Amino acid sequence: MEQPFISILIVTWNRKSDLARCLDSALAQTWTHKEIVVMDNASSDGTTDMLAAQFPEVRLVRSERNLGCPSGRNLGFRHCRGEYIYCLDDDGWLKPDAIEVAVRSAESDEQIGVVMSRLHIVAEGAIVLKFPEGAESPMYQASFCGGCSLIRRAVIERAGGFPEDFVRQGEEDDLAIRILDAGYFCFLEPASVMFHAPSAVGRNEREFAFYTLRNTNRTGLRHWSFPWCALRPLRNLGHALKYMVTHRYAALPWLVFGHLIIDLINLSGQRRPVSIHTNRLFLELCRQPSLSRPAGP
Repeated sequence: MEQPFISILIVTWNRKSDLARCLDSALAQTWTHKEIVVMDNASSDGTTDMLAAQFPEVRLVRSERNLGCPSGRNLGFRHCRGEYIYCLDDDGWLKPDAIEVAVRSAESDEQIGVVMSRLHIVAEGAIVLKFPEGAESPMYQASFCGGCSLIRRAVIERAGGFPEDFVRQGEEDDLAIRILDAGYFCFLEPASVMFHAPSAVGRNEREFAFYTLRNTNRTGLRHWSFPWCALRPLRNLGHALKYMVTHRYAALPWLVFGHLIIDLINLSGQRRPVSIHTNRLFLELCRQPSLSRPAGP
């Protein structure tokens, strides 16, 4: 049987040293029927020159401005030819058989739409955390991490891509609930490993907190069924208040609430709720991933 063709898609911005390590690992994969596509978000650190000099076999897609990660991946999807697309963060690198193991999992069940690799977080050369913690067995789960996951192209064509109005944070949950509503599942394969040493470039904890809360509100307003669509913003307001105290970010609740009011107005015509069964199943899998495939929505 012919191997499925795999696209490895890497979205990058001003991380050329990290990107070089990432690409070395992508090229070293045991899965040989593949291409590597780099979507450069208008880097200014010499990334494109480095790619031309060191990685001429890599396909480069370049944006004239920084689109952010979700829109950057969507642009990259349009330049990928694979039956599956592995989204890989530029500050991560893969165990040599990571793609092969992920593809085998996806091929074992046609209702698996996304296979997430297990993250091994690295600091000062040592593994300090394996995420998800305690996840030693393959399992069906609610969502996935966008920077270490294999996505079936048919799923993107059916459920759509990442939300275009998310600059960063929370885009996976927005896509995951639509994937579930389309009859596919997200799956964790812990034997497929991505090492991750988070880069300092582009990292801002306050931005993480704000965009996570704002974007999960947007997902709730757009796609969650009633009453969960109303309860999600209330829960996020609680998170904002807690973060305000723990991280001394007094403006956060007001920012989240202000954007919620704006989104209530602007998203009114964009509401496309999933079925009640999908919503319940999504929340169940959030609480407790399943070793066996759940009954579909």
